[in-house]
Amino acid sequence: MTRAQRTGHLLAASAIAAATMWVALAAWSPFVAVPGDYLGPLALTAAALALTGGLLRAVGSPAPVTLVAQVVVLAAAMSRATTGSYLPDGENLAAVRASLDLALESARNYAAPIGPEAPPVAPLLILGGGILLVLMDLLACGLRRVPLSALALLAVYAVPAGVPTEGSAWFSFLVASIGFLALLHLDARDRMQQWGRAVGPHDSARELEVNPLGEALRAGAGRIGAVAVAAALASPLVIPVLDLGLLEGSGGGGGEDIRIKRPVTDMRRDLQRAADRPLVTVRTDDPRPAYLRIAVLHRFTGQEWSSGDRDVNSSNRADGALPAPIGLEADVPKRTYDYEVAADEDFESTWLPTQFPASRVEAEGDWRFDPDSMDFLASEDQTTAGLRYSMTAIEHDYGNDGSFFRDATPGDVDDEFLELPAGVPDTIGTWAERITQGASDDYARATRLQRWFRDEFTYSLDQAPPGTGNETLEGFLSPEGRVGYCEQFASAMAVMARELGIPARVAVGFLRPERTGSDTWTYSSHDLHAWPELYFSGTGWVRFEPTPGSRATEVPSYSTPQGGTDDVGGQFGGPTEEPTTTDADDGPAPTAAPTDPGPTGGAAVATDEEGWGAAPWVALGTGGIALALTAAVGPGWVRRRQRDHRLAGDAESAWDELWATSVDLGLDWPDQRSPREIGSALEPVVDDADARDALARLVDAVERTRYARPEVARDHVAEVTDDVVACAGALAASVAPRRRRRARWFPASLLRRPPRGGALRDREPVPLG
Repeated sequence: MTRAQRTGHLLAASAIAAATMWVALAAWSPFVAVPGDYLGPLALTAAALALTGGLLRAVGSPAPVTLVAQVVVLAAAMSRATTGSYLPDGENLAAVRASLDLALESARNYAAPIGPEAPPVAPLLILGGGILLVLMDLLACGLRRVPLSALALLAVYAVPAGVPTEGSAWFSFLVASIGFLALLHLDARDRMQQWGRAVGPHDSARELEVNPLGEALRAGAGRIGAVAVAAALASPLVIPVLDLGLLEGSGGGGGEDIRIKRPVTDMRRDLQRAADRPLVTVRTDDPRPAYLRIAVLHRFTGQEWSSGDRDVNSSNRADGALPAPIGLEADVPKRTYDYEVAADEDFESTWLPTQFPASRVEAEGDWRFDPDSMDFLASEDQTTAGLRYSMTAIEHDYGNDGSFFRDATPGDVDDEFLELPAGVPDTIGTWAERITQGASDDYARATRLQRWFRDEFTYSLDQAPPGTGNETLEGFLSPEGRVGYCEQFASAMAVMARELGIPARVAVGFLRPERTGSDTWTYSSHDLHAWPELYFSGTGWVRFEPTPGSRATEVPSYSTPQGGTDDVGGQFGGPTEEPTTTDADDGPAPTAAPTDPGPTGGAAVATDEEGWGAAPWVALGTGGIALALTAAVGPGWVRRRQRDHRLAGDAESAWDELWATSVDLGLDWPDQRSPREIGSALEPVVDDADARDALARLVDAVERTRYARPEVARDHVAEVTDDVVACAGALAASVAPRRRRRARWFPASLLRRPPRGGALRDREPVPLG
């Protein structure tokens, strides 16, 4: 192979590796509304990294030098993508750091896909993708370990595992798989071409010309690769998996799974589906079952509600009696009802639908409850699909005089239930204060808020604005708005309650079931609902219902004090004109494209703990950890696998293992000499009579393999594995411990190729023994 051919081959391999990784990185497109914001700069970065790596390897640059050069190229590309300058000097470096800080903040606070209104998250994706591009090039082209480069591709596809995709991921996987197979073909062709000219009675004048795709297909590798890729693409169709979002599936007909893994608050698309799906059936002595709760959302980011942190240790199991509700006084009258619950086979949820409050829940498997919210999560790989379980629900009689409802005191609940992010418009607090003006306590304020929503607003899925963020709520509360659906009513009332100092959260679950028997009821996908829960000393967490009567026909009896008027009298309608504020606004909060979890049901969530916002961190962490592990553990692991493979091969493979051991230990190996001359050069180093005999037998076996007629070689080549082990041990004993440690952790032979044994090296391997 000429120098020009070798350069072209190295450039082609680098280009295929870069293109393969770039196509794989398209799987991150669900993170952003405009994928070109990061894929465009990454395309230029990939081209620059491929050109740098290919050219440096063509001139014989060591792998560490090539890696450093590519890191410099990546730094210049990051600077260009964020500042417009290729020079990452002090000022530009500060700008790059600032852009990454903004991207991290955006990732924490916005749901996927992030739109142009939010601070761009593209710099974070460009950096993570660039790290993986460098890692791919290092493994596939620098170290010539193409199979190990699959780990970099796996890291790419692991990042968006928790984000719903819209059909393009399979194409990215398919093209990346083809690129990976092409890298394997090129690597195999290169290794075969280095063997030299084939020698034999029938082909002594024939050059060994290898078409990688043709040879692979003739050997069956192409067909195996195609079948493996096809199986990987088809397996999700037959293997149940859990996706993000509360519900998934069009609701069209039988056999379509409905999945809940992480509860979300954007139920609009789920409720608009034409078909209704039965999900949960209960048998109970409760004459009017309702409000079957799935999960509670604690944290408001300014754009969405999140389920927040959870304390679900191993002692909090759904195996019987439950602790008393937090904040509830023992003298509140109550009744209990028994429930036998059956989830549909197609209803896959990692959150267990239960009544709240409940005194007992018994479910098979490892279901655990959060003692603060009393919702139940699966701690293992299990779902509710086909699950049968039982519970005892509690119904408290608080009356309607408000005597049990006392204002919460500091320390009753976590401060998280009162927190509001920066950027909440002042008009929301102004509305809350005006609507509740004159109310003497938090209970009266809560009932006024509920009544105002139900009297002044209209329920509509078609006319409602999208989302539940700050700007959406501001328009939703204005006189020109006031049209929405359950998620928006629940979110608005919870935010306004917090503005008034009332601890509040949002719950998601089912509203009311349909009666299907004398004591049997069925909750369906169209019963999905969201509502606020507020905390009071004496009652604990209680439910309110701000959604208008066209959707939620009734409100809790305790929320209509004294037959419909509160303790201060007057109307509940509140102001009819837009409130104004005297304080200067901080400006509208940043907004992103509305969360659309897909045909799911429940309430939309994106946080750095549970939502996709952690994904960019995972991208950086995965790349960094993969690089660190590759540098620290990978070389030794690869070298051990290589050793085992060579020891299981023929005499030539055993000879390669002896060469690799010598190189790793820093010993001289005269590449251009015959096996006997090499053996003579090594003999003084092998300070052991048995090891010298083993070296002589190994040299004899290699000579017979290379130069004897095949039938003679088969008769005279003996097992040489033990001889190689003996020689390698003697070589290792001849050097200092420092060299042995270096050989174990950073084997130099991985950066070189075994010297070929001349024109006769290509002959058919001679079996040992």
